[in-house]
Amino acid sequence: MSGTMAWIAGGWLLGFGAVHTGLYAAWWRRTRHERKFLRGIRAADVEPIQAAWWLGASWEGASPQQEKYAAEVAVRLLILAGDAEIDRDGRITVPHGRLGRQKDPVLTVLVRLVRLREGATQDELLTDPRSERFRKVLRTRRAPLRSMFGSYRVPALTAAFVTAFGMAIHAMFMRCAVPGLPDRDPGLWTTAWIPLWAVLAAVSAIWPQETARPWPRFTRRCRTAVTRALAGRSPDDTHTGVSVSASDPSGRRPFTNSREAG
Repeated sequence: MSGTMAWIAGGWLLGFGAVHTGLYAAWWRRTRHERKFLRGIRAADVEPIQAAWWLGASWEGASPQQEKYAAEVAVRLLILAGDAEIDRDGRITVPHGRLGRQKDPVLTVLVRLVRLREGATQDELLTDPRSERFRKVLRTRRAPLRSMFGSYRVPALTAAFVTAFGMAIHAMFMRCAVPGLPDRDPGLWTTAWIPLWAVLAAVSAIWPQETARPWPRFTRRCRTAVTRALAGRSPDDTHTGVSVSASDPSGRRPFTNSREAG
């Protein structure tokens, strides 16, 4: 490689690296409060209702931060504690004589609401104006985390294309040969930039997709927390009938305590 080509390659690759450094700095700044929250709960077990919020559903691959699953888990916890029961029509009631003394504020509000209304379905808990207090308390358990990773991969891939193509044009203009090829014709850069682009694009693809769920370690902890809280039982095993969506209608794998890739 000639001295001129070395300067050209070094300059363009330095710019490529600067783009990735800038993206990482932007990610670090935007997730500052999220990382602070995760550090704060690192030493403690994740609370199951908060974990259910983040998981979004009982199956893997669901969108995070879903209120419906958080409410479902809250109801199932109440049933497992013996402070509520449910019939085949999905109506939740408080057994006669049960005081329902729950330490969790969400469960306390829930058992009071069900007792005052003399029963409610999960849909009513999520939509009925009379259940607004329960929904308000439930939302306090939502983790302050964004549900998608963010748009970092597209700028990184764009930088890969600009770097490879720009380096080739620059090298042709300076009459530099393609390094490693016996032919000294600078015109070979018209095709030589493509494999360079492929290499740089592979590096840029390390960034997750924009819609990917962030914080995989926290996701694994949430799965463990919900499994433990529900005694490792599936929705059908508890005979709660809490939600018709206990299994994913699209046929995806139900929720398990398996480790998430990543």
